[in-house]
Amino acid sequence: MSIHTILSFVVTFIIAAFLVPLVGKVTKNMGIIAHENKRTIHHGIIPRTGGYAIYIAFLIGAMIFLKTDVQINSVLIGGFIIFMVGFYDDIHDLPPKAKVAGQVLAALVVILYGGISLKDFMIPNVPTNISTVLAIIITIGWIIGITNAVNLIDGLDGLCAGISIIVLVTITVTSITSGRSDIASLSMLLAGSIAGFLLYNFHPAKIFMGDCGALFIGFMISVISLLGFGYKGSTFFTLGAPIVVLAVPIMDTLIAIIRRKVHHKRFDEADRGHLHHKLMFSLELGQTKSVLILYAATALFSLCSYLNLNHPDYARILFITLLIIFEIFVEYTNMISRKYKPILTIINIFLHRDDLPKIKESEPYRKIVRNFKGKLKYVLLVIVVVIASYYGYQYTHRDTGPKIKPITYVEVTDGTELMKTIYKDIESTRDRTALREYVAAYFAADFYSLKNKDKDEIGGTNYFYQDKLSDFQDYAKKDYYASVNKLIANGENTDNIVSYEVLSNTVSETKLAGLEDYNYYDVILHLQFNHKSQILNTKDISVTIRLIDKNHKYYVVSYSYNGPYVKPNDD
Repeated sequence: MSIHTILSFVVTFIIAAFLVPLVGKVTKNMGIIAHENKRTIHHGIIPRTGGYAIYIAFLIGAMIFLKTDVQINSVLIGGFIIFMVGFYDDIHDLPPKAKVAGQVLAALVVILYGGISLKDFMIPNVPTNISTVLAIIITIGWIIGITNAVNLIDGLDGLCAGISIIVLVTITVTSITSGRSDIASLSMLLAGSIAGFLLYNFHPAKIFMGDCGALFIGFMISVISLLGFGYKGSTFFTLGAPIVVLAVPIMDTLIAIIRRKVHHKRFDEADRGHLHHKLMFSLELGQTKSVLILYAATALFSLCSYLNLNHPDYARILFITLLIIFEIFVEYTNMISRKYKPILTIINIFLHRDDLPKIKESEPYRKIVRNFKGKLKYVLLVIVVVIASYYGYQYTHRDTGPKIKPITYVEVTDGTELMKTIYKDIESTRDRTALREYVAAYFAADFYSLKNKDKDEIGGTNYFYQDKLSDFQDYAKKDYYASVNKLIANGENTDNIVSYEVLSNTVSETKLAGLEDYNYYDVILHLQFNHKSQILNTKDISVTIRLIDKNHKYYVVSYSYNGPYVKPNDD
C-alpha cells in the first residue's frame, strides 16, 4: 500500500475525529437529536448528525488527495445530493418516496454525467440499445439498493460505521492487488472519515451518524464498487465481489423485505426483526457483542472476496459455509416467520431434539411419507453421499496445472489509438510470452505519450508495481516528466507513441530488494513518436521494461531509456 493511500486514511481520520465533537455539540443545542420511540435502543439525548463530520472530512480529503475528472466530479455531486437528502431527513423526516427520488437523481448524475454504470452489460441476441437501457436500470437499482441496505444496518452503536470500514478496506486491498490505485485512494478517504467518527459512535455512543451519514456512505460504497472494484470494467459480473463483501447488509435487507411481505406489512415499514436486533434480543448478547459478531461476519465475507482472486476453491467453500450458518441463524431466530425452518427441520431428522421443528409435524412430510414411509432418512443420506462424491471427484480430478488468470489489467480512459490496440491484444491473448510484451508496450506507450496527459499526470502508473510506485513517480518527475507541465501549459504536449517493435523478451537475473522471490523479465522495445520528441529530441527510441510475474499477473518494476534507436546494419 503506497504512502499516498495511507495518508488519505490518516488525514481524514484526524479531521473527522476533530470535527465530530464540535458538530455534535452545535447540533445538540439546535435540537437535532435522535428521539426515543418503541423501536429505538438508545436512551438519553444524542445528536444524530455525525454524518455531517464524515462528509466534511471526506470533502477536505478529496480536495487534498484526489485528482478530479468527470467521474470523480459526478461522484462528488451525487454524494452531495444524497447527503442533503439525508440531512434534511434528519431534521424534518422526509417521506420514503422523497428519499428514493433523491437517490434516483444522484444515481442519474453518476450514470449520465460521470458515465459510471454497467457499461459492458450485454444480453445475447438482444439489441445493444435495449441492453444499455437495462444496464442503466440495474445500475440505478444497485445504487439505491446498497444505499438503503447500509442505512438499514445503522441500528446499533458502531455497527454501520464498523462494517463500512471493513468493506472499504477490503475494496482498497483488492483494488491495489489489481492495480487500481484510484479506487484505493477514494475508498481510504471515506474509510478514514468513518473511522474518526467511530471513536465517538462505538457503544456507548455519544453521537449517531443519522441518515445524512448512512445514506452517504451507502451511496459511496455502491458507486465505488461500480468503478470496477479492481477489475478492468464495470460489467455485471464484477458486481459479484462487492455483493460478497456487502453480504451482511444485503442479506439483512432481503430478509426484511421477505419478512414484511409474509406479514403483510409495507416493505419500508420499520421493525425489530433485523440481524442486529435478533442478536441483541433473541440471543441476548447485548450491543457490543452483537456488533462484534457482525464485524466478524463481514470480515469473513470480505475474506471470501479476497480469496477468490487467487484461491477460488477456498473462497467458494467459505462462502457456502457462511451462507448455511446464516440460513440456520435466520430459521432459529424466526427472522422470516416461526414456520420457516426448512434446514432445521431436515437436521432434526437425525438429531431428534424437542426444541427443534420435527418433520412429522409438517404437511409436506405427510405427503412424502406415503411414498417413502420410514425410508426418508436413508433417501436423504443417499442424496448427500451422491452429491459429496460428485464434488469430491471434481476436486480430485481438477486441472491443477498453470492457468492464465482472467485479465484484470486497466485500460486508460483517454488512451491513444495505439494504447487501445494494445489493450485489445492484452484482453485477447492467452500466451504468457506475448502478454509480457503487450503489458510492457502498453506501459511504455502510456508513459512516453504526452498528448493525453494533464498537469502532474504521469503515464504508466496503472501498470507499475504499487510498492515501488512512489519511487517511480519521483524519478519520472525528475527525468522525462521534468518539463512536461510547461509543455502542457503552452499547449505543446503533442508527443505520442504511434508504433512499437519488440526487440527482445528474456528472463532477467537482476532482482529488486524485497522482491527476490518473483520471476523477472526484460522486454526491450523500439518506440516511434509521431514526430521528433520535444523532450528526447529524437523520433525513435529504445527502452528496457523490467517486469515481475506475481500471481500470474505482470507488473512493471523498472524501466530504462537506452537512447535513440539505431537500426541494425544488415551487413
